[in-house]
Amino acid sequence: MRKRTIKKQMWINQEEDNLLKLKSKKAGLNESEFLRSCIKGYKIKEQPTKEIREFIKQISGIANNINQIAIRVNVRGYIQKEELEYLRNTINQFILEFQKKVYSRE
Repeated sequence: MRKRTIKKQMWINQEEDNLLKLKSKKAGLNESEFLRSCIKGYKIKEQPTKEIREFIKQISGIANNINQIAIRVNVRGYIQKEELEYLRNTINQFILEFQKKVYSRE
């Protein structure tokens, strides 16, 4: 059985229709879900772009590597020079790549 039993119809102009389609698509919602979310007062955010999802994936990988090295350091009581250099290089490379992408948009 249907959860929503009340049907509402409304009239909008072409500009409003275009905005509704664009904003609901960016939020990853269909138009009905988007409107219901607006009615409930939810703050609707755009879905992250493919680029941002890739950066998040890279950051997660770096964090995982740091965690694995931290575990080894805990066991040994010291960090090897190669591990420290790897972390520095990986983080610096990520920052440079991130800055290139962000500043190339401006």
